[in-house]
Amino acid sequence: MKTKLIAIAVIVCATWWAIPAEAYDPNHLQQLFQTKQCGGCDLTNANLAGANLSQSHLIGASLMGANLRGANLSRANLEGADLTGANLENANLSKAFVTNAILNDTNLKGTNFTNASLTHANLRRANINNTIFKNAQVFGADFSGTSYNLAIAD
Repeated sequence: MKTKLIAIAVIVCATWWAIPAEAYDPNHLQQLFQTKQCGGCDLTNANLAGANLSQSHLIGASLMGANLRGANLSRANLEGADLTGANLENANLSKAFVTNAILNDTNLKGTNFTNASLTHANLRRANINNTIFKNAQVFGADFSGTSYNLAIAD
Protein backbone atom coordinates (compact mmCIF):
# COMPACT_ATOMS: atom_id res chain seq x y z
CA MET A 1 0.00 0.00 0.00
CA LYS A 2 2.82 2.39 0.92
CA THR A 3 4.59 1.69 -2.40
CA LYS A 4 1.36 2.36 -4.28
CA LEU A 5 0.93 5.76 -2.57
CA ILE A 6 4.51 6.72 -3.35
CA ALA A 7 4.03 5.75 -7.01
CA ILE A 8 0.87 7.85 -7.23
CA ALA A 9 2.63 10.80 -5.61
CA VAL A 10 5.50 10.53 -8.11
CA ILE A 11 3.09 10.44 -11.07
CA VAL A 12 1.10 13.42 -9.76
CA CYS A 13 4.28 15.46 -9.18
CA ALA A 14 5.70 14.54 -12.59
CA THR A 15 2.45 15.53 -14.29
CA TRP A 16 2.30 18.82 -12.38
CA TRP A 17 5.85 19.73 -13.45
CA ALA A 18 5.11 18.82 -17.08
CA ILE A 19 2.20 21.25 -17.41
CA PRO A 20 3.43 24.48 -19.00
CA ALA A 21 3.09 27.50 -16.76
CA GLU A 22 0.88 30.30 -17.99
CA ALA A 23 2.34 32.79 -15.58
CA TYR A 24 1.13 35.99 -17.19
CA ASP A 25 -1.26 38.20 -15.29
CA PRO A 26 -4.60 38.36 -17.19
CA ASN A 27 -5.17 41.89 -15.87
CA HIS A 28 -1.85 42.98 -17.36
CA LEU A 29 -2.78 41.44 -20.70
CA GLN A 30 -6.10 43.29 -20.70
CA GLN A 31 -4.32 46.53 -19.72
CA LEU A 32 -1.88 46.12 -22.62
CA PHE A 33 -4.63 45.63 -25.20
CA GLN A 34 -6.78 48.47 -23.85
CA THR A 35 -4.12 51.14 -23.24
CA LYS A 36 -0.84 49.93 -24.83
CA GLN A 37 0.73 51.04 -21.52
CA CYS A 38 2.12 48.13 -19.55
CA GLY A 39 5.43 49.06 -17.97
CA GLY A 40 6.65 46.38 -15.56
CA CYS A 41 3.80 44.05 -16.51
CA ASP A 42 4.05 40.27 -16.18
CA LEU A 43 3.32 38.83 -19.63
CA THR A 44 5.41 35.69 -19.15
CA ASN A 45 4.37 32.98 -21.64
CA ALA A 46 1.55 35.15 -23.03
CA ASN A 47 0.32 34.37 -26.54
CA LEU A 48 0.60 37.67 -28.42
CA ALA A 49 1.13 36.18 -31.87
CA GLY A 50 0.09 38.59 -34.60
CA ALA A 51 -0.96 41.26 -32.09
CA ASN A 52 -0.82 44.94 -33.03
CA LEU A 53 1.31 46.38 -30.25
CA SER A 54 2.73 49.30 -32.20
CA GLN A 55 3.70 52.24 -30.00
CA SER A 56 3.18 50.16 -26.85
CA HIS A 57 5.07 51.05 -23.69
CA LEU A 58 6.47 47.85 -22.22
CA ILE A 59 9.36 49.30 -20.23
CA GLY A 60 10.71 46.67 -17.85
CA ALA A 61 7.97 44.19 -18.74
CA SER A 62 8.48 40.45 -18.39
CA LEU A 63 7.79 38.77 -21.73
CA MET A 64 9.83 35.65 -21.04
CA GLY A 65 8.68 32.76 -23.22
CA ALA A 66 5.99 34.92 -24.84
CA ASN A 67 4.78 34.11 -28.34
CA LEU A 68 5.11 37.33 -30.35
CA ARG A 69 5.39 35.66 -33.73
CA GLY A 70 4.33 38.12 -36.43
CA ALA A 71 3.45 40.80 -33.87
CA ASN A 72 3.66 44.47 -34.77
CA LEU A 73 5.90 46.17 -32.19
CA SER A 74 6.93 49.06 -34.41
CA ARG A 75 7.82 52.15 -32.37
CA ALA A 76 7.27 50.16 -29.15
CA ASN A 77 9.32 50.97 -26.06
CA LEU A 78 10.80 47.75 -24.67
CA GLU A 79 13.58 49.37 -22.66
CA GLY A 80 14.81 46.92 -20.02
CA ALA A 81 12.16 44.33 -20.93
CA ASP A 82 13.00 40.65 -20.45
CA LEU A 83 12.13 38.61 -23.54
CA THR A 84 14.27 35.57 -22.68
CA GLY A 85 13.13 32.57 -24.71
CA ALA A 86 10.41 34.53 -26.52
CA ASN A 87 9.38 33.80 -30.11
CA LEU A 88 9.54 36.97 -32.22
CA GLU A 89 9.80 35.25 -35.59
CA ASN A 90 8.77 37.66 -38.38
CA ALA A 91 7.82 40.35 -35.85
CA ASN A 92 8.05 44.01 -36.80
CA LEU A 93 10.21 46.02 -34.37
CA SER A 94 11.06 48.82 -36.78
CA LYS A 95 11.86 52.05 -34.92
CA ALA A 96 11.41 50.19 -31.61
CA PHE A 97 13.38 51.16 -28.52
CA VAL A 98 14.92 47.91 -27.25
CA THR A 99 17.76 49.43 -25.21
CA ASN A 100 19.02 47.31 -22.29
CA ALA A 101 16.46 44.62 -23.13
CA ILE A 102 17.18 40.93 -22.60
CA LEU A 103 16.62 38.87 -25.74
CA ASN A 104 18.69 35.83 -24.74
CA ASP A 105 17.70 32.53 -26.38
CA THR A 106 14.99 34.25 -28.47
CA ASN A 107 13.83 33.31 -31.94
CA LEU A 108 14.31 36.47 -34.02
CA LYS A 109 14.24 34.73 -37.39
CA GLY A 110 13.01 37.21 -39.99
CA THR A 111 12.40 39.94 -37.40
CA ASN A 112 12.57 43.52 -38.68
CA PHE A 113 14.70 45.87 -36.53
CA THR A 114 15.00 48.62 -39.17
CA ASN A 115 15.91 51.93 -37.47
CA ALA A 116 15.51 50.31 -34.03
CA SER A 117 17.69 51.05 -31.02
CA LEU A 118 19.21 47.91 -29.47
CA THR A 119 21.91 49.73 -27.51
CA HIS A 120 23.30 47.45 -24.77
CA ALA A 121 20.68 44.79 -25.52
CA ASN A 122 21.55 41.18 -24.70
CA LEU A 123 20.95 38.80 -27.60
CA ARG A 124 23.04 35.86 -26.39
CA ARG A 125 22.31 32.61 -28.21
CA ALA A 126 19.46 34.24 -30.19
CA ASN A 127 18.47 32.96 -33.61
CA ILE A 128 18.96 35.97 -35.92
CA ASN A 129 18.66 34.14 -39.24
CA ASN A 130 17.36 36.53 -41.92
CA THR A 131 16.86 39.24 -39.30
CA ILE A 132 16.89 42.82 -40.61
CA PHE A 133 19.08 45.30 -38.72
CA LYS A 134 19.04 48.04 -41.36
CA ASN A 135 20.13 51.35 -39.78
CA ALA A 136 19.66 49.82 -36.31
CA GLN A 137 21.73 51.12 -33.41
CA VAL A 138 23.44 48.10 -31.87
CA PHE A 139 26.20 49.84 -29.88
CA GLY A 140 27.21 47.65 -26.94
CA ALA A 141 24.75 44.88 -27.83
CA ASP A 142 25.87 41.36 -26.93
CA PHE A 143 25.48 38.93 -29.85
CA SER A 144 27.66 36.17 -28.37
CA GLY A 145 26.59 32.66 -29.34
CA THR A 146 23.98 33.87 -31.82
CA SER A 147 22.95 31.76 -34.78
CA TYR A 148 22.75 33.72 -38.00
CA ASN A 149 22.55 33.33 -41.75
CA LEU A 150 21.98 36.29 -44.04
CA ALA A 151 21.23 38.72 -41.23
CA ILE A 152 20.84 42.08 -42.95
CA ALA A 153 22.70 45.04 -41.48
CA ASP A 154 23.39 48.39 -43.13
